[in-house]
Amino acid sequence: MRKALVYFSAILFTGLIITSCAPTTPKETTSEGYVIDLEISNTSMDSAYLFSLGIDGWNLMDSVKGDSGSFHFEGRVKGANYIAIGNKTRSYSIRVFADNHPIKIMGDFEQPGSEIITGSATHDELLATKDSLLTFEDYMDTLIKNYDVAEETGDSAMMTQIKTEYYAQSDLKDAWLRDWVTVNPASYVAQFYLVNPLSYQLPAEELSVLVKNISPEVIHTTMYTTLTKKLEIMENSVVGKTAPDFVMNDSLGNPQSLSAHFGSYLLIDFWASWCGPCRVENPEMVAIYTKYQDLGYHVLGVSLDSKRDSWLAAIAKDDLNWAHVSDLKGWSNEAAKLYGVSAIPHTVLLDPDGKIIARGLRGDELEATLAEIFGVENK
Repeated sequence: MRKALVYFSAILFTGLIITSCAPTTPKETTSEGYVIDLEISNTSMDSAYLFSLGIDGWNLMDSVKGDSGSFHFEGRVKGANYIAIGNKTRSYSIRVFADNHPIKIMGDFEQPGSEIITGSATHDELLATKDSLLTFEDYMDTLIKNYDVAEETGDSAMMTQIKTEYYAQSDLKDAWLRDWVTVNPASYVAQFYLVNPLSYQLPAEELSVLVKNISPEVIHTTMYTTLTKKLEIMENSVVGKTAPDFVMNDSLGNPQSLSAHFGSYLLIDFWASWCGPCRVENPEMVAIYTKYQDLGYHVLGVSLDSKRDSWLAAIAKDDLNWAHVSDLKGWSNEAAKLYGVSAIPHTVLLDPDGKIIARGLRGDELEATLAEIFGVENK
C-alpha cells in the first residue's frame, strides 16, 4: 500500500483557494518566435535536441551543434507548447514551455532538475502552480510516514484511517485542478493540465465541458488538438456504450477478440509488468477475482508491455489466473489507444452484453460494485 500512496503523492489541499486565481489572458507573442539559449555545465555534449510534446508523445523537432555546453535554438510555436531539450535519448532532459519569447536556461548535467529558466511567462505560470503543490508535499510525506509506522505496529484501524484521508486528498486535488482550469480558460497551462492528468482522470462528459470552456483565442495549439482527438476517442468508449472490439494475441500467441469474452461481467484490466502501482494492486485484484469468478465475473488483462518474457513472468509471479492479451507495443498498444488509456492501471467494466458500465474502478470501489451486482455482502 505504501507504494500505492507514493504513486498518488502529487496532491493538493483544501487550503488552496481557487478564487484567488484570476483568469489569465493569452500571452503576447513576438513575430520572431522563440529564441532559446541553453547553457549546460559539466557535460561533454556537442549536440542538443529539441522535442515537442505532440499527439503521439515526444517528437524530435530540432537539433543544434554546440560548444562547451552552449546551444542556441530558434523557432516558432502556435501560442505555446511544452518542449523538452537535452541529449538525443532524453536521459538528460529539460522541460519548458516555449511561448515565442526569448528564453534562457542554465543547467547542470550532473544535477538534472536544478535548471534555472527565465523568459517564458507561460513556464513561470506552470512553476507557480507547481509551487502550490510543493507547499503541501510535506503534509503528504507525513501521512506516508505515519502509514509506515501503523503498518509496522499492525495498527490496522490507523492504516485504514490514513488510507481514507490520503485518497480523499486525491479527490480534492482533482476538484482543485478542475476549478483552476475553469477559471483560467485562456491559460496554456490550463490546457497542459487538461492533457495531463485530467484527460485520463475525468470521464468524457466532464472533460468535454472543460475543453469547450477553453477561450477561442488559445485553441490553435498542439495541446488543444491532442485534447480534441483524445476526447473523440473517449466518447467512443464512455459508460453506456458497447465496448469497442479488438483482436490481440494471448499469452500463447493465439489471437483473441474482446467480444469472445462477452457473456459475463468482464473487467478489462490495462496494466504492465513494469507498472509499479499495477503490481502493488495485483494481490487485491486476485482476491476479488477469486471471490467473484464463480458468480460470473471474469478479467481480461491487456498488457502495455513490449517484452514478452517480462509480461509472462509477471503473470506467473503475481498469480494472475485469468485471460491475458498484448500486442507488445508498449504505450502504442492498440487497445489502449482505442479506449483512450494514457495512464495505468486502468479498468473498464462490462456487463454480459458487452456494454460499458464503469471505468477506472480499482480496489474497494471495484469490490463494492461487484458486491452490488452479485448481491453479495461487502465486508
